[in-house]
Amino acid sequence: MTAKQEAFALEYLKDKNATQAAIRAGYSAKTAYSIGCEMLRKPEIQEIIRTKQEEARKNATITVDGIVDQL
Repeated sequence: MTAKQEAFALEYLKDKNATQAAIRAGYSAKTAYSIGCEMLRKPEIQEIIRTKQEEARKNATITVDGIVDQL
């Protein structure tokens, strides 16, 4: 996986907009739509997105035990 592809995956997580993620990752604005669609079909990109979303979900979970610990 290239640095641009990894950057795309991380940028995509910000707003779930593949075209804008491609542009922010350094791809040409003229081809960003096509590149964005192509990137979302790649299994390695999907895995990064899935992993990061799961991490965010775990970090966002509020539990009774967590609140009691903080108090």
